[in-house]
Amino acid sequence: MSQTTGIILEGIPATGKSTIISEMLSRSEIINRDFMSLFTFGEDITQRVLERKDNKGKITKDDNLNLLNDILTPLEKYKIYYQKRGWIGDKKEHRYGFILERFHLTHANYFSHMGWEDVIDVDQRLLKLNSKLCFLTMEKKVMEERIIHSRGEEWRKYISRFANSNKEIVNYYYQQQQNKRMLVDRSSLPKLILDTSTKNWGEIVDEIISFWGI
Repeated sequence: MSQTTGIILEGIPATGKSTIISEMLSRSEIINRDFMSLFTFGEDITQRVLERKDNKGKITKDDNLNLLNDILTPLEKYKIYYQKRGWIGDKKEHRYGFILERFHLTHANYFSHMGWEDVIDVDQRLLKLNSKLCFLTMEKKVMEERIIHSRGEEWRKYISRFANSNKEIVNYYYQQQQNKRMLVDRSSLPKLILDTSTKNWGEIVDEIISFWGI
């Protein structure tokens, strides 16, 4: 029996990561699990806490790796505690779960000083924690509405740093999606790739929970 069960949700902005996590956390099959603690780490913790330092040009690779390590190390310690306790029972009891909204693949893709070779060890540590990877995508034809028009003025100011016109912004994020897909392919984690263009959130969450096996 594994003492851990984790899911990482990756994808460019507006693919529905936060929406999906909110829906997942409302599902009875997750919130009513007996004996199981569940930790949820949103992208503010897993990545965005470093953005201000990055914008000032002061970020280093150690900053990225230290953040990833600070999140992983307690999860690994909990696994050791569970193993020492020696609980015996149903395979879905007496274990803990965790959700990561963006993680090592985002660091390797978003930050220019990071690459796949920097997060290989993190990928292997996640594998030992019985983690699975869900990569959320969307078709290029819906990106302008989802990424640009569905969000407020502050967001538009933020994304204008990447390009000037709507077409250029869409092209930028489409390329980011392609780049991240290549990182997903290199990961050793069991993976599920889902197109969220239709925004059928209920069906999408059903598929993720089934894949996760929580």
